[in-house]
Amino acid sequence: MMQDNYLKCLSRNMGKMVSLQYQMATGKRLNKMSDDPVDAMSVMQFRVKLYKSERYRESVERGLTWLQQTESSVMELNEIIKSAYETVIQITNDWLGDDDKKAAAELIGQLRDHVLTIGNAQSGTQYIFGGYNTKKAPFTVDSSGKLLYNGLDLMDAANPALIEESETNIEYEVGFNLRMNVSVNGVQLLGMGENNIYSVLDSLYNALKDGAPADELTAYAGKLQDAQSHVLSVLGDIGGRVNRLELIANRYDEDQLMYTDIKSKLEDVDQAEALMNFKMAEYVYNAALQVGSRIVQPSLVDFLK
Repeated sequence: MMQDNYLKCLSRNMGKMVSLQYQMATGKRLNKMSDDPVDAMSVMQFRVKLYKSERYRESVERGLTWLQQTESSVMELNEIIKSAYETVIQITNDWLGDDDKKAAAELIGQLRDHVLTIGNAQSGTQYIFGGYNTKKAPFTVDSSGKLLYNGLDLMDAANPALIEESETNIEYEVGFNLRMNVSVNGVQLLGMGENNIYSVLDSLYNALKDGAPADELTAYAGKLQDAQSHVLSVLGDIGGRVNRLELIANRYDEDQLMYTDIKSKLEDVDQAEALMNFKMAEYVYNAALQVGSRIVQPSLVDFLK
């Protein structure tokens, strides 16, 4: 009985020493569920929270990238409208000749063509302003000079298909039951109908090329001001969404720090404490071996002594 009890205690001491040694090697206090079922379940729950937080954070980051590139393109469009407006103000002087107007027409033509380039801007391999169409260039110009958006005439404001296109947005899931619109489609960017930005610049180009009088050109200043107000409104909307996504991203960063800290406290081992406990277990084990050498005598002669 003494021998059996001794072996059981020796094995238990050895197991405790091995467990502590394994903790120091892995740096983890919990290596299997039986180590501490309650804390182990908590650790698993925090791992799930961390995983979800990281995935949502990645989604937010993709949304921010998309919106920031959209914002950059819209700001570029605003600069184009400013340049066109300044040109109109300069050219509405009657003392300017036809050659001056033709030179201005060339500038407006370049600005108009650059609007098409902005409308077909890409983020990686995806078109920013195409709505659900991210694989093909959304804006094209047909043989008659009309601007088409996903194959639809942008001047045909009554077209139900174009109205439907104007309502398409790309949304990212940035939280539990939380989706955010991260896009601006081409109709929202340029407007539709005869006063869409491209058509206004195209009409201005033709008017300058034909040598239109100053009073006719002055009307385009008002149209360009309206276009700029529209673009600034789009910029304001984008800025609000960017700010909200940045706030959500900061919250996820704080959540990840909090979850990681709590998980570490539950799961990770205190190396100094583990070393102390290991040394104590080693001392107890060695003491048990010495006690065992007295219980189990090596020979009958030693026992008779």
